[in-house]
Amino acid sequence: MSLRKLGVAIAGAAFILAAMPAKADKAYVYGQWLPPKHNVNLWGLKPLVKELGDKGIKWKLVTGGQLFKAKGTLKGVGNRTAEAGLVVPSYHRTQLKHAFIISDLLMIGRNELIMNGAAHETMMLECPECMNDYKRQGLIYLAGYGVGGYSMLCRTMVTKYTDIKGLKIRTTGALGRWAKRLQGIPVSMSMSDTPEAIKRGNIDCIAGPVAWLKSYPIVDSIKSVLNYGLGSYSGLGLFVMNRKAWDAYSDKQKRTMWDAMPGTIARTVIDGYVGDDLISRQMAKKQGIKITKTGSKMLDIWNEHKKGEVALAVKNASKMKAKNPQSIADKFVANVKKWEKIIADAGLENAIANATPERSSLAKASAIYKGLMIKHIYSKIDPTKL
Repeated sequence: MSLRKLGVAIAGAAFILAAMPAKADKAYVYGQWLPPKHNVNLWGLKPLVKELGDKGIKWKLVTGGQLFKAKGTLKGVGNRTAEAGLVVPSYHRTQLKHAFIISDLLMIGRNELIMNGAAHETMMLECPECMNDYKRQGLIYLAGYGVGGYSMLCRTMVTKYTDIKGLKIRTTGALGRWAKRLQGIPVSMSMSDTPEAIKRGNIDCIAGPVAWLKSYPIVDSIKSVLNYGLGSYSGLGLFVMNRKAWDAYSDKQKRTMWDAMPGTIARTVIDGYVGDDLISRQMAKKQGIKITKTGSKMLDIWNEHKKGEVALAVKNASKMKAKNPQSIADKFVANVKKWEKIIADAGLENAIANATPERSSLAKASAIYKGLMIKHIYSKIDPTKL
């Protein structure tokens, strides 16, 4: 064989090897920007990594933005800087224009358990366009979660909704419209930049759940919480994986991964966020942070506000040339109503209402929610055919 032909053969072999997926028995990396002690990591992902490791599937969790920040997740997972990550659709609206419709409807509901269940059912069973958004980025959506119970966490004393007027409020997505409704000034920024911004006074309030007092280093900057518990951001990509990395798994490994997702979702939403909410209220009391629960007037404002949210979400999606945005929105709204009954029939609201800051008190609720995710969603999908 001539040297020229040998060189061509070597180059061709190198190209083939480079194009082949990496062996699935190596340790994959899950990268995201949340602080190491954030509840998503402590209750969702760390136990998942251990569970999978015990079953021979190796993962390494890299937190705190060491690999990429929130807005770099799609690219970072797509190019395999990490094999999986946490995706916030608001930061990738053009790439995830169908999936974002669900996130953009965060103000139509107020219970994260309901909204999260409805989001999963819509995306994974009824919205191929949503799943194809991820597919086009070289990714696969395996699990999500919902954040709920939004309030105003403020560095000044805010005890009624009229106090919000003129304040700069950290928001994302539809929360910006809500801030405007309350006559506040929405400021869009990632949560990784928010603790410093609230500390320096670049913003006055954070539109977020009470649980964030524990999840992020903001408790020393907050003086008051206007607690109204409205809205739930669902459709967050808790476990979004590189498609080639997923394809490298055997069918058995895919099933093991799939079976681990419902428990991870339940721990993240209930043990993580609900648990941190209970603990955050204790922290607030010790820190002298005043928590004021709003009355019926705020509920009236919310009920009026949410009337136009579906039309706005559809309009936003249409501007990005999304296909069938009205159908996707309608399916999600219908599933929210469906999951209201599912959650009520399961007795989950009572189980949570009786919980204490002791994490063990949430074990029953977490187990019930895991079962609901399996029954209504995960048991209906064959992961080997995704």
